[in-house]
Amino acid sequence: MFFQLRIADRKIYSHGPWKRFDVLVALTNEALAVYRDSASYIISEREVPLSEIAAKHGSRVMKNTAALGALTHVLGLDPRHVEVEIRREFRRDEKISDANVEVFYKSHEYAKRIPRAYDVRRVSDPRLLMSGAEALALGAVMSGMQFYSAYPMTPASPILHWLAEEGHKYGVVVVQPEDEIAAIAMAIGASYAGVRAATGTSGGGFDLMHEAFGLAAMIEVPVVVFLAQRGGPSTGLPTETEQSDLRMALHPAHGEFPHAVIAPRWIDEGPYAVGKAFNIAERYQISVIVLVDLYYTESISTVDFNPGEFKSERGKILKSHIVREEYRRYKITESGVSPRSIPGTPGGMYIATSDEHDERGDIITDRHVPEVRKAMHQKRMKKLTQLAEEMEPPLVREGEVIAVAWGSTSMPLMDCGKVGLALFRDIYPLPKVNLPTGAREVVVVEVNYSGQFAEYLTSRGVRVDRRVLKWWGEPFSVDELRELL
Repeated sequence: MFFQLRIADRKIYSHGPWKRFDVLVALTNEALAVYRDSASYIISEREVPLSEIAAKHGSRVMKNTAALGALTHVLGLDPRHVEVEIRREFRRDEKISDANVEVFYKSHEYAKRIPRAYDVRRVSDPRLLMSGAEALALGAVMSGMQFYSAYPMTPASPILHWLAEEGHKYGVVVVQPEDEIAAIAMAIGASYAGVRAATGTSGGGFDLMHEAFGLAAMIEVPVVVFLAQRGGPSTGLPTETEQSDLRMALHPAHGEFPHAVIAPRWIDEGPYAVGKAFNIAERYQISVIVLVDLYYTESISTVDFNPGEFKSERGKILKSHIVREEYRRYKITESGVSPRSIPGTPGGMYIATSDEHDERGDIITDRHVPEVRKAMHQKRMKKLTQLAEEMEPPLVREGEVIAVAWGSTSMPLMDCGKVGLALFRDIYPLPKVNLPTGAREVVVVEVNYSGQFAEYLTSRGVRVDRRVLKWWGEPFSVDELRELL
């Protein structure tokens, strides 16, 4: 396991190049052997006796804290700021906190024997630092979500962890049920009861949710599902990234029904993508999948975030009903969206069933009425026409070669410099795609084996000349993309 930190005085989106490091902190001989030739500056036991300092002033397991002390000197950081973060990390145990601080300062002092390599200064306008998972969870809270149910499964678990710890401060009920089937069923039930609700999982858990997607579609209850991808099939690569669940997100259950798929491209976009997901889920009374991956959920970045930009649009919710007029929950409308009643609304009672039904909600499967089935199915599917107009086109940048990507693969591409871009966030329904006509080549870049997004685009008549693919658990790096494009 390793961590890569990239710092700049300008906006950056990804971890950057892999071939060269300014500073390597090697905690093991193996790490030193593998990466030493790629580093300009090295911190290891050879430069600073990290293990000895940790054992003498705290515990051997605090070797990483000793390394942090040495790194603080090498980068020219103010150690007082780092101490604040150490104490915050170990705030639950004062004794452990004090020991780590002691190790940190002893190592920092020892490291003064080696030259300082950089002078990293504190920015004048501090910004929020958060992971992709935290950005999604924050977006859900800012969007007015009041119920979240999920069974732990990496890499979606950090969303559950953050909400379990912080959600109660914002009135969010968080439940860990017995499995993913129960998780989505509870979210559907909470939404039916009138609150904004969501669930989250990864590939294997999403498999178990398919039947419930069909239920939500038939009874037209809005629900948001976070699908955080990892390498498959089966248990696959629990701690490594992949973008191989796109086909499943496009077809999350049997039959035909309207839904939406949104894949935030960088961490800043996470909260707003979630806000859009909740709004269109309720306005169109559909399921919306927020499609991310391990690279997205576990990457950490400073973000620009404006809470004032969040607006809740709950759609056609029946506030009260005139009893003398029969309430038809699934009334045929021009848009396909019918007025939704929350339990307890006077005169707003109706039947919600998984069977096909008429406008009142009465099932028709005990009799042959094809005209009702035809009308109800058309009513639901009509939502896609208007929804497609709300899906934003990709971010496009002119270039001789156009790199096309979706979701987190957009991050390293944003740092690639002069290459042309077409980066998608809104995936389904597919928005209008107007690629630069003068491009010599259109290349789709994905972290999967078969090029699922390339197949999806070509099926919609979008030009694709070449595919650049990666499927062994690693995201693309900037230097890698510069060579391949």
